[in-house]
Formats: sequence, C-alpha cells, structure tokens
Amino acid sequence: MEKNVRKILDFLDGQEEVRENLLDVSHKAIRKSSIAIAALHRGDDEEFSEKIETIEEDIEKLNNILKEEPQFAEHGSLIAAHREFSEAVLTRALMNGEELPDPDEIEVHYKGYAQALAETTGELRRHLLDLLRKDRLERAQKIHERMEKVFDHLQQFDYPDSILSGMKHRKDVARKNLEKTRADITRAIREKGLEMALKRAEDLFEG
Repeated sequence: MEKNVRKILDFLDGQEEVRENLLDVSHKAIRKSSIAIAALHRGDDEEFSEKIETIEEDIEKLNNILKEEPQFAEHGSLIAAHREFSEAVLTRALMNGEELPDPDEIEVHYKGYAQALAETTGELRRHLLDLLRKDRLERAQKIHERMEKVFDHLQQFDYPDSILSGMKHRKDVARKNLEKTRADITRAIREKGLEMALKRAEDLFEG
C-alpha cells in the first residue's frame, strides 16, 4: 500500500508544480496584456508592440506546458491569459480596420479568442469616446460600424456555460455597449448638425 500511495503522491506533486508554473506564467501574460491595451489607447505603438512580443513568449510557454500536460487545456487561468492576449491583438486590429488574426495564427485557445471578441466592444467604445472628445466624428462612426459587425458575429456563439463560460454575460455587456454607443453617435451627429446650422446662420447674418 505504501508504494502505491507514494506513486500517487509523486504524481500529484508533479501536477501541483505544473499548475503553479501555469498560474505564474498566466498571471504575467494577463498583467502585460492590460499594459498593452493601455498603451494602445495612449497611441504608444512602440510600448504596445514591445508588450505583445513578451506576451507571445508567455503564450508559447503556456502552450508548451499543454503539450506535456494536455489535461490543463481547460484551466481557467490559461483561458484567461489567452483571452486577454487575444483582446489586445483583436482590439488593435479593429481600431485600425485590419483583418482579424486567425486564432491558430496567434496560437490561442478558441474559447479565449471567442470571449476576447466579445470584450473588444468595451475597448472600442472607450476608443470611440476618445475620438468624439477630439471631434473626430467620421472616424468614430467607422469604429461604431465595426462594433456592430462584431456584435453580429457574437450572436452565433449561442452555447451554455459548460461549453463557453460566461459568453451569455459578455454578449449582454456587448449589447449594452453597442446601445450606449449608438446613442452617443446619434447625439454627436445632431450636435454637429446644429453647430453647422448655426455657423451657416452666422455667415448669412454677417454677409
């Protein structure tokens, strides 16, 4: 009995060590992803690229762990790391009007990628509001169009939490983001129209 128990304990000790390593790398990737997104909103392309490069190394480490220990493929922290990295990459592509990268191309879990796609609506809304503050209405409208396209695609992810965790909630948040953004765009268009009408009236009066 002692031999059998020792064999099991050795196995479980190894699993715990793998888990701790996975958690450490995942948390680093998540923190760096937040920094990358902040740099993206500041327009700091250099810092964004530098962070993405280091996150890619973390993602590679995680994927190497999975090659040896595939039972950790659905581990929450790993999915979170893939999601946050994907969110940074997808947000940048959407902000710049670029084609979205394939999940296999950036080597992320499909679930993390799908969750990230939903969460990009929040980052796009943040970017759009910055554009409106800078009176860049036309650019803001293009971002709004991309938000709508993202939301249309999200409707296809109709799965229970046991298959795609938290997606229903993320879709609800995305819908609210879209509705609020649509109202912001409508208000900005009206204000712009009023501003132009007043300017024309002033020109006529002065003429």
